[in-house]
Amino acid sequence: MFEWLFPGWTSPGLLTALVVARTLCNLGLTAAIREASESAVAVAAGGALTVATTTLTVGVLRGTFGITASHVESLLQLALLVLAGVVVLREGGTRGRNWAILASAGAVLLYLFSIPLFGEATVAP
Repeated sequence: MFEWLFPGWTSPGLLTALVVARTLCNLGLTAAIREASESAVAVAAGGALTVATTTLTVGVLRGTFGITASHVESLLQLALLVLAGVVVLREGGTRGRNWAILASAGAVLLYLFSIPLFGEATVAP
């Protein structure tokens, strides 16, 4: 069903689920930024980082982008985690912190699954 999105992969449906779950966690981080801060710049930066990480992840797994893009994606993911952490710790309440902790844990866990997939997509073919 998702062969068109991730051609050449044995389980494109599982890859799609991973990308969707990571994107939802990143959207959760952006929502935590929005909840904690009234700064439109911080929210826009979180949204832009979410879109960029999703785009690069899909591009790397499709084979469109190479290993450099996977490194850039890693840095952008880290930047989103740091941005959310700083904003929520500085300005957020308990609700925003709980949301950010949950979204951060999910994003990090799912990113750890992505590392070998990026290697498979960029080095192994």
